[in-house]
Amino acid sequence: MTFRSFMIIIFVLLPIYSWCATSIVATNLSPANLDGLKNQFQTGMKSFSDITSLHYSLAGIKELGVQPLDTFCNDIKKLVDKSNIESIYHATEAAKTLTNCKLSVEDYRSTISSTIQSDKSTTAEIYYAVCSSVNLGLNIVESTIEKRLNTLAKTDDSILSQGYALLTGAQLSPAIAKYYADTINDLVQQADELDGRILQYEGGISTTAFIFNAFYEVSEKASSSIKIDPKQLIKFANYFSTKRHVATLRSAYYLTKAFKHLSDNKNSIPIVVTRASPSEVNLQNPSVLVSVTNLFGQTVGEMTVTADSAKRNEDGVVVISKQKLTPKSSDFTIYELPFYDKKIPRGFYTIHLTLTPSTNGKFIGLTDHTIDVKVTSEVTLENVELNIADRDNAAQVKTYKLTYPNALSNNLEIDYHQKLIIKFQIKNKQTDEFIRVQQTFLRITNKKSNKEIMYLAEATNGVNSEYKVEVDLTTNANDFRHQSGAYELVLIVGDALLQKAFSWKLNDNMQLSFHEDSVPDTDHLSLYSAKPEIIHQFRVDEKRPPAVVSLVFSGLTLLPLLILLISWLKLGFNLSGLPLGLSPLGFHIS
Repeated sequence: MTFRSFMIIIFVLLPIYSWCATSIVATNLSPANLDGLKNQFQTGMKSFSDITSLHYSLAGIKELGVQPLDTFCNDIKKLVDKSNIESIYHATEAAKTLTNCKLSVEDYRSTISSTIQSDKSTTAEIYYAVCSSVNLGLNIVESTIEKRLNTLAKTDDSILSQGYALLTGAQLSPAIAKYYADTINDLVQQADELDGRILQYEGGISTTAFIFNAFYEVSEKASSSIKIDPKQLIKFANYFSTKRHVATLRSAYYLTKAFKHLSDNKNSIPIVVTRASPSEVNLQNPSVLVSVTNLFGQTVGEMTVTADSAKRNEDGVVVISKQKLTPKSSDFTIYELPFYDKKIPRGFYTIHLTLTPSTNGKFIGLTDHTIDVKVTSEVTLENVELNIADRDNAAQVKTYKLTYPNALSNNLEIDYHQKLIIKFQIKNKQTDEFIRVQQTFLRITNKKSNKEIMYLAEATNGVNSEYKVEVDLTTNANDFRHQSGAYELVLIVGDALLQKAFSWKLNDNMQLSFHEDSVPDTDHLSLYSAKPEIIHQFRVDEKRPPAVVSLVFSGLTLLPLLILLISWLKLGFNLSGLPLGLSPLGFHIS
């Protein structure tokens, strides 16, 4: 394939791809993504080198419903640093994921106690100590913890510090947890909003998912509903849905927990609506399938899904109004909308959907869902003519009628006095209407060198648009580099609304004759071969005269001054009468 052909293909396919890449309002965390998270945790369980990686791998895989083996208990005991509170936290959390893994309380009591008592401990370290105490069954003096948190809040008000404070409160009594749960709304206001549809915190997915999980854990301990507006909750969900892959085990773990919280029936559940069928609607694929799930890809029960409208993007014409979709699967995750009809013209359409739950539930995001589809068609070429005419119209035009998809069997001969003219029309098979398409090209290929020349076929105005392409062998001789010989003639038709772009070989042996001598093809490979080395050389120094010449010249320059001094000595001069001062001295010198 030549570079020119490659660019033509890109030109044909780019509009199709750019339309298909248009995102839908909500993005579902598909099973493939869940498998990706699971693979990430399983890889971490095989290649861990520290207690942190082991903790997030074991906890993450358990969140996805896989129970880790108790054999990891020995690894936990080997990797834990008994003098480091963060290491102890990860060890106790990792041990908690196993069925039977007990850690020695006395090995960690001293470090935990000193961390809680120390004035230098951060909010994160206080959380590590409190959580480790709970995991090991140690008693906690809640008043001491509460006092330490209040003191730290005055010196560190970062979003991460506040998140650790919420998680610490979730480990304490419901009353203390209630105090921190009431601050959630203030923390939500600190999130950054992007494009009016995403909420996130500085620090990316790791920080945002961590803080988001803290909201749910402290609210659950306080036995209160989470203090987040449904619109804000949708924006957080949109942000998490955009994270198809994450780099670290920590991010993967908290992202998994965030999806789980957003899919828990105890909480408000964002509804995810996606297209489950191809974007193309045609005679062979007449229906649009819509998936309705939670963010974990699970069923949310039976819904009444209504297509409020389906509008053509070009002019806003409504082709469907208030049409209900029918359930396609027994678990009510797939719904079907019959869409194809000969009366619906080909084009791009946006379907607006509204959902009504059949059961009680805390569902959010039931309206303003859109699905993009396109109605495509099959086409055929009709009234195809291949004409060979003289440039001055002196001789009769040779006309050949062609029928798609058959090639012309005649051997065509065209010289530099003539021109090639091809005319055709494009008809929609379903409606028998003549239509216009986005790209139509005539490709002429030299059968010896495989050099391709492309010409654009342009449509005439009017309802029954006729396409025409004209190649004058005199004015276009440079395109062929005056190379006479056999050529292949192919017509290419492409459009985003065609079921399939196609090419039609019109003739396989068209003989072209040019008047001037042929120009050899450029060797494109030579453009990338090594070039002669450029050696930079400064100008060679000019040869200087001997030193005696410069000395003689200097002597001749000083000779007048020497003569003046000798004359003064001969004549005699008296300096005793010279007034002292700068002015007289300056006068005489000047």
